[in-house]
Amino acid sequence: MSQITGRVERLCALLDEDDLWDYAEQAGAGQVLRQIVDIVDAGGRDDVLQGHLDTLDEAMAAFGLGAITQPERIYQPLPGTGAGHPVVQAWACPAHRPCSRVESTAAYPQPPVCATTGKTLTLVRVPT
Repeated sequence: MSQITGRVERLCALLDEDDLWDYAEQAGAGQVLRQIVDIVDAGGRDDVLQGHLDTLDEAMAAFGLGAITQPERIYQPLPGTGAGHPVVQAWACPAHRPCSRVESTAAYPQPPVCATTGKTLTLVRVPT
């Protein structure tokens, strides 16, 4: 199976099971998803399809859902570096009694401001 075929297969499964259209719209990638579906249906060029799949993955990853057409990845430490743990950086509530708000650093390169306290959210590292 080619890489593009596998990516389209994963996308097809998500379209069949989830609210992917809604999520794509919220991520600003609704038009790209429509173009992908049209290319798959019409048998468009692989290089164009791959570019659209990459664009969709980037938008969905920035939205917080990850690269949805890529195969799942499992963390493995580099040889000789010790076990370690992968981490995700995120912005978290700065309040003394924090709420559950956590924002992606990909979606917010600069810290967002807490509407309750007026303070910027705190950068945290979350082991995965």
